[in-house]
Amino acid sequence: MPRQFGSEITGNRGKKQELSSEARSSIISKWEAGVMNKDLAAEYGVHRNVIAYTIKRWKEHHTVNSLPRSGRP
Repeated sequence: MPRQFGSEITGNRGKKQELSSEARSSIISKWEAGVMNKDLAAEYGVHRNVIAYTIKRWKEHHTVNSLPRSGRP
């Protein structure tokens, strides 16, 4: 059963998998509301660096979508 937007993220996201665009949007909106990075990391079950990188991507590129990767697909 697919998870609905805004529902709690559980252990169904494996290691080294990307966050969804919805999760990134939610992180950005909560961060702009003043929630601390360590609290966001605990809520989403990721490392603080993931939160920091998501915020950095938002500040630099103003997007929550995955950026193109270098190299041959």
